[in-house]
Amino acid sequence: MNIDYKRQGGITSVPLYSAEDVTLLLVTRPAMDWHALHTLAPGRLLPAPGPRSRTAGRGPDTSGGGRIAGVGRAAVVNWRRRHPDFPVPEAGTAVHPEFDRRAVVAWLLDHDKIAVPTGVPAATFTVRPSLGTGAAQRFRMDDPLLELTEDAEDEDRLSGWMTEDDADTLAELTAAEAGASIRKLTTPGTAPLAVPDAVRVIDRFKAGSGGLRVTLAWPAHLRGTASPRTTGGVIRHGLPYTAPSTACRCARQTCGGIIPTPYCTEHGTAVELAMEWHPANGIRCTTPIH
Repeated sequence: MNIDYKRQGGITSVPLYSAEDVTLLLVTRPAMDWHALHTLAPGRLLPAPGPRSRTAGRGPDTSGGGRIAGVGRAAVVNWRRRHPDFPVPEAGTAVHPEFDRRAVVAWLLDHDKIAVPTGVPAATFTVRPSLGTGAAQRFRMDDPLLELTEDAEDEDRLSGWMTEDDADTLAELTAAEAGASIRKLTTPGTAPLAVPDAVRVIDRFKAGSGGLRVTLAWPAHLRGTASPRTTGGVIRHGLPYTAPSTACRCARQTCGGIIPTPYCTEHGTAVELAMEWHPANGIRCTTPIH
């Protein structure tokens, strides 16, 4: 829209945004400190942002598109390969293509990869101290950012806003050298996951607005799918050395692994000889079945 400021130097172009565009900012700009913006007192300046990303000021690259959808870079590469209607790059290189942000967001919405937020996003998780000492406690994080690495040697991270009392309790639970375990983590855009141990607090940041942002980390290879039970915990399943036959009655995982049942004649009585055990949907689940 063009506005003619006759007394201030002529016509100024002002972009218009729909209510959906504004609401989607929480999803499309995950690195923005929205909590600080929402809680900023009248007359105060927004705290200076952290270091600008490599793609700041430009359209998202493959990794940036994944962060919008809450998935890794590999998922976006797979979408580009499988879906001919995925937006074509507008800049960048063959290795680091850059896309028009609005086109990527529109595609993600059309394919149900993201949804328009209806409230402030939050993550909930249950933490048990190391060695099973003490009771498990449940926590909430507002505006969570879950970063799942694709490198099994690297770390996953979860950050979000917490109350100081909850942050202090969480720090005590994870203070031991072995860390703590996450029994069940539920966060927008990701299936519930669990981590058996080595979870620790690596950062506490007090924003200028008064909010407290806490960051957790754990070794990526420990990540697994959470049990559907209320108490949570990592589901462990087997990766068969040979592909299951059509007669196999075991529950199938998306990676090709199985959860044996005692009435399966193929795996129920020969689990140790037929498969290798590992956490469900962990990084090792990308291993193909031969």
